[in-house]
Amino acid sequence: MRAVLAGPAARRALTGDRAGAVEVPLRRGAYVRLGDEMVMVVPHRAPVGPLTLLVAGIGAPGWAEGTPARVDGGRLVVGGDAIEVAGVPAWDGRAPGPLRDGWRGALRAAVSTVPVPDAALRPGLDALAAGDLDAGIARLAGRGEGLTPAGDDVLCGFAGWRHARGDPVAVAEAAAPRTSPVSLAYLRCAERGELPEAAALVLAAIRAGAAPLAARRAQALRAWGATSGSALLWGMAAVAA
Repeated sequence: MRAVLAGPAARRALTGDRAGAVEVPLRRGAYVRLGDEMVMVVPHRAPVGPLTLLVAGIGAPGWAEGTPARVDGGRLVVGGDAIEVAGVPAWDGRAPGPLRDGWRGALRAAVSTVPVPDAALRPGLDALAAGDLDAGIARLAGRGEGLTPAGDDVLCGFAGWRHARGDPVAVAEAAAPRTSPVSLAYLRCAERGELPEAAALVLAAIRAGAAPLAARRAQALRAWGATSGSALLWGMAAVAA
């Protein structure tokens, strides 16, 4: 098999001699832990995010939780399968651009396309909007169902917007005791401004003040996970508040 594209976190995971194991098996691929880093190994037509390693010819490898993995001589070896990763092209996200007039209208247009937040998330969102980061993390980290709970996705959107405005914020360390290894990996990426491509595109359109474009991109963002796409946008809106 051959890797065709790697997100920034995936590239970090593939440097040096690292060993680890499958953290979460997927139907076609897996989240693989390599040292302190995480990489999401998926087929080459999958959506792109910071952890993503797109692989041609992956099929359904049948990896189980705990299957050994290692980086070895330009290859990622998972169980008995080898993936060529040497020289894999990088996907480094998209620069959000400067904040322009009309951004608030663009934000409203984007938010109007996604469902309203669940009531269980409202106290945490209100805390973030009020500038109380500690309370926001305490009330959101690990809250919700799924591989990446909605509360963690809110924190990712929040951290991604803060990085874009030149005011990065640390959320991962405080959230770590309450959340999963996969969510923690995404939170660390968001602190660096590394978001899923669909979220990065929405953020860029909002900051550009392009309301129709922001609304269209927000509709596409909803397809990222069961609730993840909407929750990322709720987190961005909390910063703007």
